[in-house]
Amino acid sequence: MARVLAIDDDPSYLESMTDYLRLKGHEAAGVTSPPEPGAITGTYDIVLLDIALDGESGFDWLERYAAAGVPTAMVSGLADARTAVRAVKAGAVDVLEKPVDPERLEVVIAMAEEKAALARSDRAGRDAWLAEHLYVGGSEAMRSLVEVAERGAATSLCVLLHGPSGSGKDPLARWIHFRSRRSAGPFVAVNCASIPADLAESELFGHRRGSFTGADRDRAGCFAEAAGGTLFLDEVGELPPALQPKLLRAIESGEFRPLGADSPRRSDARIVAATNRDLKAEAAKGAFREDLLYRLAQIPLAVPPISARVDDIPALARFFAGRLGGRGFSDDALEYLGRRDYPGNVRELRNLVERALALAPEAAEVDASAVRAVDETGWKPAKVGQNGEGGRAFPLDQALPLKEAKRRMELAYIERQVELAGGSVSRAAERLGVLPNNLSRRIGELRETDSRAD
Repeated sequence: MARVLAIDDDPSYLESMTDYLRLKGHEAAGVTSPPEPGAITGTYDIVLLDIALDGESGFDWLERYAAAGVPTAMVSGLADARTAVRAVKAGAVDVLEKPVDPERLEVVIAMAEEKAALARSDRAGRDAWLAEHLYVGGSEAMRSLVEVAERGAATSLCVLLHGPSGSGKDPLARWIHFRSRRSAGPFVAVNCASIPADLAESELFGHRRGSFTGADRDRAGCFAEAAGGTLFLDEVGELPPALQPKLLRAIESGEFRPLGADSPRRSDARIVAATNRDLKAEAAKGAFREDLLYRLAQIPLAVPPISARVDDIPALARFFAGRLGGRGFSDDALEYLGRRDYPGNVRELRNLVERALALAPEAAEVDASAVRAVDETGWKPAKVGQNGEGGRAFPLDQALPLKEAKRRMELAYIERQVELAGGSVSRAAERLGVLPNNLSRRIGELRETDSRAD
């Protein structure tokens, strides 16, 4: 049984259509005026929308419904080829001509019903994974955070997630999307740190063909792609200063202008942003617009580091091991993992778990000695508080010329800083007080020496 909404300005037609649909076992409703997309998203499997509404164009509503992810079939008394092509391009799943052929109508409804069932199953599966992932260990720090996030998800306000790299901001952003009224719409994620400054505006707002060298076709941009859903701006603190006022204007008005376009476009995308920077401090220095900060932070959420949820570490380790479908960890291994320091937060713990399962000797369980041995081949000594044991970036008792030892230590230290900066050389350079180009060149020099030695 499908859930069908018929929209037509002819009450008698609506009555006959809904009576027929109910006779066929469907749940049907009819209205003479189109409701807003947010009022029907996820409520109906398909909308049957008349093209010629009283005083309005059905195409205007079709574009809005399609942007919000509402499956819509157009119905027309004059469904010629040009109308059909226009409707399909605007997002219609099909075009039906009055009087509607019952067999074709059933095929369209069956396809929409199957697609909706798959979408609901997919959302349920992803939602269950997110719930398990975020609640792993049940610490009060994460439980209270997710409870506030869930209340915020029910609103249309912008959300700013701030916390250290690797703490879980990405899964929390997805949680907010799937708990919102926009869950049937797209979730579009863009990493602001990975976009070259000269392409950032095109990435967000799109461009028209020929608007700049290399623009050989139109591009919609992330704002348009996220219409009806959520736009996740990861590492939003890395946005170029020149783009920040344009982002603010797009968020406040819902309008943006693609590069080379003659007129603005609209998008109702909901914004969730994330950063590992202190944007208040950045705003005080003039490095980030204060008005944009407070617009993004209508709901600010602090994502705690793993050091604030230490009791969750054994449960997180078991969870990551379970996802790999392999063996587990012994009690002493879990104790070791729980006492270790994780500058890279949950991401570092996950990587260590995966590395231990892959490299530890075959056994029913991975024990503490195996985890420690694998850990000691890693980037940094494991800081294990009670007994002071730990690994080393490379063996200190190995006989090496002093120059080579210094080179290895410098390379290991720099690479670790880049890892802690989320893979960003620019942010690592800022932490180390050097220019990004100089740091990149130094990494290349140190690695080149490595390759020559090989």
